[in-house]
Amino acid sequence: MTRKRWLRLIAAGVVMIDSLYRLFKDARPIDDLILAVDFLVLAVIVWVEVGEKWHKRTLRCRVSELVHLLEKGQKLQSSTPSRLASSDGAPSWIEEVGRWSAETQDFLASRSSRASFAFMHVVNAAMADREVHRSDGTAFYLGGAVADIYQVLQVKLDNLQRIMEKPEAYF
Repeated sequence: MTRKRWLRLIAAGVVMIDSLYRLFKDARPIDDLILAVDFLVLAVIVWVEVGEKWHKRTLRCRVSELVHLLEKGQKLQSSTPSRLASSDGAPSWIEEVGRWSAETQDFLASRSSRASFAFMHVVNAAMADREVHRSDGTAFYLGGAVADIYQVLQVKLDNLQRIMEKPEAYF
């Protein structure tokens, strides 16, 4: 701030204090007590509102950070190697899925242990569909290790989607 602004701020403070003194110089002690209680109630209301708005802003930021990880996981899901190409692309795809899972896990663990546990909670992965649907309309069934990894990937993507839908429960 410039010197001129500081002087204006100090002058405004002096005027305000003088006005309050003149306003309350003939006040009784109960008036001071009522004013203090009113001020405390106002302070509590402002504190609660600011805290709630700050928390909602934080949740929006966390969800926007998770969108990138969800998109990356969905790209991995759509780039699943077919049975015919599984000998060529499967090992690198499995490594990419592992890196994505570790990256997402580390991100969530740094923000919230509850979200981290929810993401890693893989139950009934065997119930997930083994059929891959590509964006070009083709579909094929998977088998072997790639199918198992694909099923776990589906469950983790579903978990991440749930975390993003209800961030207030996890962060």
